Amino acid sequence: MIRADADEEVVTSEEIAQKYGVTEPIVLYWSTMKGFPEGWPSGPGRTLVRDAAAVDDWLRENLPVHWAKGQDSDNPHGLPEGGARDLVSLADIAQWEAKALGRQEPVPTATLRGYLSKGTMPEPDRTPGDGQQPEVRDRMWFRKTAYDWVNRPRRMRRQKKNDAQAEQGPAADQPLKRSSVAGRAPRVDIEAIAGTYGVSRPTASSWSRTEGFPQGGDPAEVDAWVRAERPRSWAAAQRRAGHEAQATAGASADHAEESSAAAAAKAKGGSGERVELGLEEIGPRYGVPKPTGVSWTRVKEKREGGKAVRRAFPAPLRTGPRVWASDEVDAWVKEFRPHVWAAYTGSGPVLANPLPEGDPQDLLDVDDFAEVWGMATRGEPVARETINAYHNRGQIPFADRTPDDGKTPRVLEYHWYRKTVYDVITSRRGPGNFEPRTPRA
Repeated sequence: MIRADADEEVVTSEEIAQKYGVTEPIVLYWSTMKGFPEGWPSGPGRTLVRDAAAVDDWLRENLPVHWAKGQDSDNPHGLPEGGARDLVSLADIAQWEAKALGRQEPVPTATLRGYLSKGTMPEPDRTPGDGQQPEVRDRMWFRKTAYDWVNRPRRMRRQKKNDAQAEQGPAADQPLKRSSVAGRAPRVDIEAIAGTYGVSRPTASSWSRTEGFPQGGDPAEVDAWVRAERPRSWAAAQRRAGHEAQATAGASADHAEESSAAAAAKAKGGSGERVELGLEEIGPRYGVPKPTGVSWTRVKEKREGGKAVRRAFPAPLRTGPRVWASDEVDAWVKEFRPHVWAAYTGSGPVLANPLPEGDPQDLLDVDDFAEVWGMATRGEPVARETINAYHNRGQIPFADRTPDDGKTPRVLEYHWYRKTVYDVITSRRGPGNFEPRTPRA
């Protein structure tokens, strides 16, 4: 997602490195420092991007040497204007050198004299008794000579974190060693991450190499990272935990659910007799297209971490032709398509989960669209491919923003305004502000 108040430009870590003349590992290190602008995934491969202006402001405040490299200016530090052949003293240069280094106090003149003796600072253009005019009583430099030296390309040693950062833990490129000190948070390994979030070991390993991943291994930090950077996996883990808790309720809860579904079916059908549904009758019974009902019959059980988080569509009573028991289908629709069930029973509007709050002008990409839509209508994200298919077929509005459309902030793939996404969700049959209706026969 790109926030509505995002700057005109967003940049990737690679682009930051290119602009400020450093390597990507250096940018990764900056991301662990206090106050460095947070990134958000965008574009193909969910590339991490940041607000370009915020990055520039942070570097100007914290690393002015690197900031100067990214400025398209002969005078990035804003040194005083003046003639190229104005004569300036060592004390003047000390103040300007401090400004370039982001320091409040002038660089000691003794330091500059050391530079002179080592030959790393240009020799003075004027010296006492050189016979030139005007006469000088101390070593002096032309303004241009001084400015060329102050604005020179610099190499900067790696910055140390401040005390506040040190308390937060090590940098991302300095993993914690295992320790048996009492009270210290245990290290989370790849197997633990994979098991907790129901992903494969290669996926968990890939996460651990992603910029900003908490290498220290604190479970709380890892969970915060997954929640922010891999929201679908995080949400699935929460749902799985919820299902495990619900499972302890036992068969009595299942029986109560089935009784509720049967009661609803009886209310709709006018009798308690078992009703059989053919393949093409499932969709129309609930007021959705026939192909939608057919697609439901292909839903398989979904398991994460060894636990079932989605029940398969009920098995048919018999084949040739296939028919299903309506009460079993009702129970499945009520649990896994709550928005359709709400429209069918006239109890809406109902969403499985409330739509997240946010600025209507926030930009959501395909993954955000799939996440919001799925969580709101069925309690789990829909597939990214589903949104792409709807988009290609014109079943949802064409993206509000496209790559290289010349608008700001820059986007790397299709994006929709939050308002557009929410309008789609709430205007479709069943999931939003619908009126009670009688299902088609």
